[in-house]
Amino acid sequence: MQGQSPSLYPQGGPLLARTNLHTLANSLFDELRGAADGSTFEGRLREISTEAGLNSVRSAEAVKLLEETGRIEVVQRGRRGRSTIINIASAEPLTIEDAEARLPSRSAKRAGRINYDDIGSAVVDRLLALSRDDSLRTAQVEAFAAASEQQSRRLEELESVLEQTAQRETDLRIRLRTADEALKRAEENLRRALGGDRPSSAPRTPIEDDDARAVLDILRSGRD
Repeated sequence: MQGQSPSLYPQGGPLLARTNLHTLANSLFDELRGAADGSTFEGRLREISTEAGLNSVRSAEAVKLLEETGRIEVVQRGRRGRSTIINIASAEPLTIEDAEARLPSRSAKRAGRINYDDIGSAVVDRLLALSRDDSLRTAQVEAFAAASEQQSRRLEELESVLEQTAQRETDLRIRLRTADEALKRAEENLRRALGGDRPSSAPRTPIEDDDARAVLDILRSGRD
């Protein structure tokens, strides 16, 4: 039978995979820039990938996409105990258009007779694409779940700190109230000891003791 080979990649197939991959690549790109010294990252890429929520397969695909779009340049790959060295050439995040530009051309057409080998190859390619879509969606969900869990832990920590601060404020208010009451009692006791609570109209008892009068004169002279 003559004709064109039917497309086994309907709208939304490989494009969805690349769309998910560009999102994951941006997560890895953010972690790389955050851990870089200037414009150069040197360290364990696996740790950075874990922080971004990517496994080893998704990390390799994200690095490849970042390389293809000119965002990074891999100077040394971390093998046999060596650190990965990556130069960051751009700070611009990936867009969907960047990912789509790396897709194989969908306009490519094959002319000639269709045989069973062509059909089998197309079916295998389609199954691989579906598997990749599912893996990328799973990786994206895991990345979002890891970020959500991290934010939840941070929120719990902040709530705990806020509760401790409120408790310390309550304790300080109690201590301040207690100190204020103690100060008032001390002032009253001092007033009684010095005779300050005696009414001004009460008759004053004259001091008959010369020594006591001399002490009083000395105290009064000190006020001036």
